[in-house]
Amino acid sequence: MSTPSSNSTTYAIEIANSSYSWYQRAAIKARRFYRASEAIQLVLSAAIPIIGILVPGDATAPAILGAILVVLTGMKSIFHWHDDYLRFSAAREAVEAERRLYFTNGEPYSQPSTKDSLLASAITRIEREEMSSWMKIATRRPGPDRSSKSS
Repeated sequence: MSTPSSNSTTYAIEIANSSYSWYQRAAIKARRFYRASEAIQLVLSAAIPIIGILVPGDATAPAILGAILVVLTGMKSIFHWHDDYLRFSAAREAVEAERRLYFTNGEPYSQPSTKDSLLASAITRIEREEMSSWMKIATRRPGPDRSSKSS
């Protein structure tokens, strides 16, 4: 990202475009990891009993598949790919909504003298809200009182 220059319009748009691009890339990456982990988890879960039937008396292969399944499940809870995908997608769309209003001179961007600072402020707010959401996810700990809440 560049530094503020004498042309605040360029800087404000650079902030918005940079933020949009980052959230778009991050959402796609998180979605891919989430979908891949879900698909692998499903395949491994289905393979364990099948391997048990195909190789009776030898628990090695089902045990290895089960261990991989446990590791993958743990990784999902550590990396929060689904939560990231949803958060990044929401932030990307919020940034895009601000860009559209800015380019069409919609409220609150109808005044040329304030539209650039308003855009920069809106993008900063969106980024802060997304970061705040991430902090809540990153700091939550499972406990007896949280077991009934959905994640």
